[in-house]
Amino acid sequence: MALALSVSAPPVPTNVPETTPEIEELYSAWALTILCFLLILSLCASYYVQVRRIRAIHETVLSIFAGMVVGLIVRLSPGHLIREMLTFKHTLFFNLLLPPIILNSGYELKQENFFRNFGSILTFAFAGTFISAVGIGVLTYIYSFLSLESLNVTLIECLIFGSTLSATDPVTILAIFNQYKVDPKLYSVIFGESILNDAVSIVMYETLSQFHGSEIYVSSIFHGIGIFLFSFISSMALGVIFGLGCSLGLKHSSLSMYPGIESCLVALIAYTSYFFSNGLHMSGIVSLLFCGVTLKHYAYHTMSRRTQRTTKYMFSVLAQLSENFIFIYLGLNLFTQDVQVFKPLFILVATVIVCATRYAAVFPLSELINLFHRTARGKRGEEIPHSYQMMLFWAGLRGAVGVALAAGFMGDNAPALRTTVLVVVVLTVIMFGGTTARMLEVLGIRTGVEEGGDGDSSEDERYPLNVTGSGDWTNRSAPGTGQDRRFRQSPTNWNAPNGQPSGRDGRRSSRSGTLWSAGSDESDAGEVLPPGPNMQADRLSGVRQLAELGADGKWFTALDER
Repeated sequence: MALALSVSAPPVPTNVPETTPEIEELYSAWALTILCFLLILSLCASYYVQVRRIRAIHETVLSIFAGMVVGLIVRLSPGHLIREMLTFKHTLFFNLLLPPIILNSGYELKQENFFRNFGSILTFAFAGTFISAVGIGVLTYIYSFLSLESLNVTLIECLIFGSTLSATDPVTILAIFNQYKVDPKLYSVIFGESILNDAVSIVMYETLSQFHGSEIYVSSIFHGIGIFLFSFISSMALGVIFGLGCSLGLKHSSLSMYPGIESCLVALIAYTSYFFSNGLHMSGIVSLLFCGVTLKHYAYHTMSRRTQRTTKYMFSVLAQLSENFIFIYLGLNLFTQDVQVFKPLFILVATVIVCATRYAAVFPLSELINLFHRTARGKRGEEIPHSYQMMLFWAGLRGAVGVALAAGFMGDNAPALRTTVLVVVVLTVIMFGGTTARMLEVLGIRTGVEEGGDGDSSEDERYPLNVTGSGDWTNRSAPGTGQDRRFRQSPTNWNAPNGQPSGRDGRRSSRSGTLWSAGSDESDAGEVLPPGPNMQADRLSGVRQLAELGADGKWFTALDER
């Protein structure tokens, strides 16, 4: 007889007086304090691991263990209010934690590499996710026939279970890839596959949930495929429409004069696309991802310099906080979840099934992609070599999206399935995420690759063009040259009449070369005044002289085109 361990929250006594708002506020303050301390501890651990270059463990694994320790303490402590407040809530995850990660992923997307490998990304995201979901569902259904651990589930419940465990987690793998600057091609394939995979898993889950409790016919398969394609394409169109609308609004307005309002509008429009798509029963992840891509491609270059930097760092900071918070939440949820039914044998089998279906999805599809490139495009080498295939398999760890989807399980076996999903996610993150850095060395994958920008927002960081207060134009160490080239011109104040200085009004930005607005503080960079004809002529003459001084001038041409 197999062992099944059922753990439920201690019953709340009926004679306990009703919680007053003051007491609830007090306990919520303590719950938030615990979460803030865990976030601080997680970020300090991340700093220590990166400074010491520790490859044996990743900071996400440390976040999970920290959450587990605190969750165990909370579980053993008397009372129930703090435990209830720290319990994983899928609405909090989908509405607060997930959007910043998706938006930052689309906004910081390396579009050139992404669309160059778009065919491979779609193949893994659609066909690979379908193989994983159906494989997990069918094998789980076969396992249920053995009647071990009293697990009796229907086929549709097994397929829903498979769709939740087919959602991979991009956070851990991509954080390591960013740290070690992995080959851009491998990075773009894994990044695109993992982001679109989450969206495909959610749409597949919602599609299968519509057939829960009903009989499945052959026509139901085509009906489900139609719902899936309609939802995905419509969500993508909504995201592009919101992004283009924002771009046109920025282009045909003077919002660049008010960067604070401009930054808020860009963020709000992106979030609106997510919630609006979810409200229409579409995929908010797909809408937000493509809205971020559209904003970066079209709206970014019509924003003021200050808004460009604000949106870039604001989205990045929110995404990092959400990522750390999610892994802490996973560790906490192992002990704070109300009803937990542990079926050890089923958990072990589910983990093996997840790895087996990932293998079946990656390697055959990779061979098909290589065959297509050899026959249709006449390429001699492999499009996806074996080392990349192995890394794709290793990047198949499951993430919090599956845990959030599992909250919607229904039926008698829902607690057991929900607990199994949570444990499998934690196990795969620890197993695969903790050993990714070592696998990069074992497989001999290129690291330390400096990628050229393609519409990235950090041209000023890679090629800092400075104008000092005395009129010195400085280009510090252009990449590939190792030289420190400077160009000095006489300090001319463009706003002063007849070339006479006029105090603060004629100052230029020390980073972006734009004009300061009158009466602004020096630290308030980014409010751009529209240049007059004479100012444009002076600027163009300085630009031409500077371009002529460069070794090849290519970097400046690209910067000037931006």
